[in-house]
Amino acid sequence: MEYLGSPDPIRITELTWLRKMIVERALTRGDYVLSGGARSDYYIDKFRLFSDPHVLRRVARMFTPVIAEINPDLIAGTELGGVVIATAVSQMAGIPMIAVRKEPKGYGAFPGEFVEGPYEKGHHVLLLEDVVTSGRELLSAKTRLEELGLRVTPCAVVSRGLAAVRSLIQFSLPRGQAQSEN
Repeated sequence: MEYLGSPDPIRITELTWLRKMIVERALTRGDYVLSGGARSDYYIDKFRLFSDPHVLRRVARMFTPVIAEINPDLIAGTELGGVVIATAVSQMAGIPMIAVRKEPKGYGAFPGEFVEGPYEKGHHVLLLEDVVTSGRELLSAKTRLEELGLRVTPCAVVSRGLAAVRSLIQFSLPRGQAQSEN
């Protein structure tokens, strides 16, 4: 279930709480096409979690051991949900943040740019995503940052179990498990 940090009792309590929040607030059942094109009979609506400031703050605090381990210069978030998480983690840790776009910016002072916010070549970046299935978008963002000369450690809040990406929690359901009330 857990990828980041040691399996101490406090981490287990936090991960149990996160799993409960996902099931109670963010899990919907049906027939869904996920961002990578795969089909699933459940969907995790992360904004049902992250729109609650108490939940968002608690999830952000769960990245404390990761920050202590890698000591990043910057926190980065992928567009859109990763930016929400990165903002909360940045605020909690007092570390500046940048946002990584899916498509280059097409307007303003820096058209064609994928990254919003200041950075310097050689900075170590903790790159955050909300929910990953294949990890394709997170790894694409990682590549874009590395092309700019940044050192990148990618992490997600939730992995649906198919991505080779570190995450706070792996969350997957067998097909056809009992329906959620959401």
